[in-house]
Amino acid sequence: MTNKFQIIGKNYRMREIGQSIAGAKERVQKLVGIPVLMKINTGRGKSTLLKGEVTAVFPAVFTVKSDDGQNRTFSYCDVHTKNVLFLPRKD
Repeated sequence: MTNKFQIIGKNYRMREIGQSIAGAKERVQKLVGIPVLMKINTGRGKSTLLKGEVTAVFPAVFTVKSDDGQNRTFSYCDVHTKNVLFLPRKD
């Protein structure tokens, strides 16, 4: 699969052409119960790392329980637009 990006201004990471939110949902469903490392874009060039586990998937959102016990909710749109990235966890 070749990655083709739609160029909008200077932002080339908006989304991948040919991918859908349903595809993002399928990718997240495969990660349920697996420890993950997530890079979360918090805006203005800032990002945070979150270690946790995808605990539940719902029609519009999924929840992640972090290692410190917090529950966080994200939408599949965040995965689709790459505001949430799943990285390999090395533990």
